[in-house]
Amino acid sequence: MTGAAPALFDRLAIVMAHPDDEVLWAGSALRAAEKIVLVYGELPCAPDLTEGRKAAMAAFPLPTLDWLQMVESGVFDSAAWPTPLETDYGVYPHRALRVLNSFDPDRYRRQFDEMRALLRGRLAGIRNVIAHGPWGEYGHEDHIQVFRVVASLAGEMGFQLWVPGYVAPKAEPLMARNLRYLGRPTQSLPIDAGLADDIAQVYKRTKTWTWFDDYVWPATEQFFPWHAEGARQGEAARDEEIQRIRLPADFEKNRRAWESRKRRFVRLMLAWLNGRKAS
Repeated sequence: MTGAAPALFDRLAIVMAHPDDEVLWAGSALRAAEKIVLVYGELPCAPDLTEGRKAAMAAFPLPTLDWLQMVESGVFDSAAWPTPLETDYGVYPHRALRVLNSFDPDRYRRQFDEMRALLRGRLAGIRNVIAHGPWGEYGHEDHIQVFRVVASLAGEMGFQLWVPGYVAPKAEPLMARNLRYLGRPTQSLPIDAGLADDIAQVYKRTKTWTWFDDYVWPATEQFFPWHAEGARQGEAARDEEIQRIRLPADFEKNRRAWESRKRRFVRLMLAWLNGRKAS
């Protein structure tokens, strides 16, 4: 490989929220990483998923896995998308938008410091870290918290933070707000299709695959350097360089069928209020 790839792969760690995130958003870098740190284990409202993750992690095909097994706070989809309120610890979870029975916004806030303490020891001596993007790829509150924890350690510990360039429509406004912090991407890196399929099959056998069954990885992906003070003028990432996630054709239709009119109204009102606060 040429260009930025050798620098990215030097003393590399990958830090992702849930088991299966690593293969979805960093499939080109898994073999190069010294450590693959996965944060969450138990989801209190889904005991079968929790048990399945234990089996999946035991069968993980790479020896570089480091599983923190933190308890999920259950705040998925509780931010006011498409305009969530950004906070120091992630994005603000609204009780009126709770989806999961184990919704625990207090845990979500508290876990920022707990996760930070755990990752500080894991990332000692690391020069490059791939974590989630600041918009959480498809807009996942846990992903955004992991990003913010890792970003808070980058300056202190001296490693370069890289983020994947994937985005889904739900998260595009938040991506647009954060694009100025991203520098120019790496070259296009080929995804290890064989390894990605092997790992995906582990998750599918253990019933812990949380993405679409028929998802097809793109052939390549890129990673963007994160600059806390913003990228230098003329060196910021461009919207057209961001990789749109391939969603099923009926994805948005199914989402609208799932979300009640009342919830949609509340979500959009909260998003409007959040937009006013942000501006």
